[in-house]
Amino acid sequence: MTRVIKIIATMLLFASGNLYAQSPTPSRGFNLIVVGDPQPQTEAQIVDLERDIIPEIGAIVEEYKSSGYPTAILLTGDEVWDTMEYLPRVKALFEELGVPVYAVIGNHDHDRAIDGNEPLAESHYIETFGERYYTFAMGDTRLFALDNIDYENYDSYSIGISREQLRWLRRELRQLDDNQRIAILMHAPAVDYRTGEALPYAKRLIRLAKGRELHFVTGHRHRHATADITATTIEHSVAQVNGNLWFAPMCSDGTPRGVLCIEERDDVWMWQHRLLGGPTNKALIVWQESETKNYEDNIIAKVIGWDKMWRVEWMENGENRGAMEHIEICDPGYMHYVEHEAQYEDIIMQRLRRSAHPNKGYFRCRRTEPNSHISIIATDRFGRQYRWDSASK
Repeated sequence: MTRVIKIIATMLLFASGNLYAQSPTPSRGFNLIVVGDPQPQTEAQIVDLERDIIPEIGAIVEEYKSSGYPTAILLTGDEVWDTMEYLPRVKALFEELGVPVYAVIGNHDHDRAIDGNEPLAESHYIETFGERYYTFAMGDTRLFALDNIDYENYDSYSIGISREQLRWLRRELRQLDDNQRIAILMHAPAVDYRTGEALPYAKRLIRLAKGRELHFVTGHRHRHATADITATTIEHSVAQVNGNLWFAPMCSDGTPRGVLCIEERDDVWMWQHRLLGGPTNKALIVWQESETKNYEDNIIAKVIGWDKMWRVEWMENGENRGAMEHIEICDPGYMHYVEHEAQYEDIIMQRLRRSAHPNKGYFRCRRTEPNSHISIIATDRFGRQYRWDSASK
């Protein structure tokens, strides 16, 4: 009952936007800024990381420092794009932000010149970032970084957790209280997003958790997704921080450049995708009539960071019209960029087009009166509301 009261109280504070003002003496908790797949491959890209992305993340770091809670950064793997020489530079750039930096190893953090010798292929990463699996504590959570890339060579790797890591994890979990929250940090996902089911290796990890509250934090897919796997298990799949492989200002699912911010307050986890280079608390992107192909008569809304716990409603001339219709489409903003703005060589343009797939998190409505005033209100699982008004477009 005490935990339920804490959850309700914290949700009310967040919904009011007044958490810090009502908590002058911080309780146990933390801020974790999750950076998805930085992955620079060229000198120009690492310069963009240094000049554009790092300062924007730094602004969030400074904001969090003022909250009084410990703050850290997590890199979800693919710290580089097969460029082993950039590993120390990437680490140094994030460490300059003045908070602890944690990382997991990705498939592109292995030396592609090495075939059939995984220890040698990952040696550059280990020399820079340290061991492939380890544990640390923040607030009321015990976090475990694991290596779920079983690497043979550049063109052949699989996803799973080695027996060595499973034995280690089992020993570590035995030392925790039965109600201790845990987080497992890995590069590749725990969920098959075609079926919505946890992958076999992840089901084993869930069994090891033995009913504890468990959060998977992963990257690799370059898209945002939040999956409620069980009543106590959630995966946070984090979109790529730099857009689509540095070639677009958003990922192929339409998620703008940004980071996932996880906040623990009074033993409760909350999270939010925060944009870089724009309003950090923005969650709605809206296209009006004639702006979306095949939906010319509709208003289309994208909810950044959407999951199944969101409510998306609309109003017309002040009258509540109820829930918007949920649809799955290719992101209109991404498609417009690829077809009308991107100018790259053919191989990159093919890659940009190939990565476009229908995604969840889109909604539509249709005016009942010409030129009527439309309001869209999106509410996340924590009670935080985001609003768009046609008059303010």
